[in-house]
Amino acid sequence: MPMHWRSGPSRYWAHCFWEPGMREGCAMAMANALQLAPPGTGSLRAASQQQPRDRWLLMRLLAAGQSTPRLAERLIEEQGSLGSVLTTSEERLRQLGADSNGIAILNLIRETISVVLERGAQDRLPVEGGLALAEAMFSEMAHLTVEQVRVAFLDAGRKLIRIEVMGTGTVHVAHIYPREIARRCLELSASAVVLIHNHPSGDPTPSPEDIQVTRKVRKALEAIDVALVDHLVIGRKGFLSFSECGLK
Repeated sequence: MPMHWRSGPSRYWAHCFWEPGMREGCAMAMANALQLAPPGTGSLRAASQQQPRDRWLLMRLLAAGQSTPRLAERLIEEQGSLGSVLTTSEERLRQLGADSNGIAILNLIRETISVVLERGAQDRLPVEGGLALAEAMFSEMAHLTVEQVRVAFLDAGRKLIRIEVMGTGTVHVAHIYPREIARRCLELSASAVVLIHNHPSGDPTPSPEDIQVTRKVRKALEAIDVALVDHLVIGRKGFLSFSECGLK
């Protein structure tokens, strides 16, 4: 069964938020990635009025790291890569010595990565699958300690309308209500959806229950002429696409 396994980014990105003089450069790079003017250019204020989430993230990233100069190195040594650190649970991070400030910084990095990838997904989501969405959601969902269900609603051109949390459960299960998904499709005038849920165990292999609920959702959506494009399962080890695996 084909899966998409994840490897960690370069150590450079771990150092860039903590080493003196490097945070500003990273903020400029992140601003470019978010299609914002870099700090200090008079247009940042105008851009941030339209993108309040971007402004908040960039301001926090610039201020981050003042009190944790050695935390990044310690976490990388223990976990092996930034990718592994970013998908580590808060409980495990505390065991490794991260305080509340350090955990807040890592959450900011996760959210910033998610912003960049989610916007890219809006432009490049392929008609036949939702792998761009899996990339976008990985940083947000892989580290969750309980199962969560999100639904990506797509328009007739398979472009992203919005992503919503449609259910949160326990370590082992999250309830999915096909009728609620169908109702929301009608409210948003969606023509297609992608189901996304995580496995806190880390293994994205779908369970028999995952396959069964996918069929129920597909049946409910067919009744209102909405397509189920894909069901993505995300774990710390990687993610799996139902459509790529031929699961229905």
